[in-house]
Amino acid sequence: MKPNELHVSQEDQLKLDISKQETINLRERELRCPNCKYLINKLYSDISGHIQFKCPKCKEVYIMNLALFRTRSKSLYVTLIKVIE
Repeated sequence: MKPNELHVSQEDQLKLDISKQETINLRERELRCPNCKYLINKLYSDISGHIQFKCPKCKEVYIMNLALFRTRSKSLYVTLIKVIE
């Protein structure tokens, strides 16, 4: 094995393949630093909760509630306002 060559066990490769299959029908979105807009990570629509990250560009540390930073289409947002009223 070459020094730079990575080796993933068959069990881990199977888990990676299953994980990739599970994301086929999920929507992908970008998580950007609220300060400098640097791309931190890409997230899938089934993720929820809080995340703490340090921006590699501006070096600020943030804690985000992912539900508050979810992007919605305007039509969905208008529909939600009408339901709440």
